[in-house]
Amino acid sequence: MKTLKFVAYLFYRYYSKGGFTKKIPYFSTISALTLLAFIHFFQLMAFLKMTSVIPTDGSQFKISNYFKMGLFMLPFFLFLMIVIKEADLNSYHYEYKKIKISYIALVLYIILSFSLLMFLAIHNKGKL
Repeated sequence: MKTLKFVAYLFYRYYSKGGFTKKIPYFSTISALTLLAFIHFFQLMAFLKMTSVIPTDGSQFKISNYFKMGLFMLPFFLFLMIVIKEADLNSYHYEYKKIKISYIALVLYIILSFSLLMFLAIHNKGKL
């Protein structure tokens, strides 16, 4: 849980300084963590070849697919809102060096996670 809160702090700190997200850093943080968690969920489903549990009807651009995925992600989003409080994120303070190194590690982690998801998706389609 400590690592999750630190990653949330990194996102919150980043979004607090951003242009469009400066007014909604907490919502942006929880959304980013939810998306990252579901990247891992989809990796697991692709690895186990259980993609049928993902609630879509196969078409790419239907509004209903976005709505279904939103409902699918909602419980985890609400869980994160309960576990990670905005007041806690405001109260955390870390050394600049630790934050800088952690930002680099987080970006690499996200890139590698997304790359693994793409690899698994292509592999399961038989194109690799």
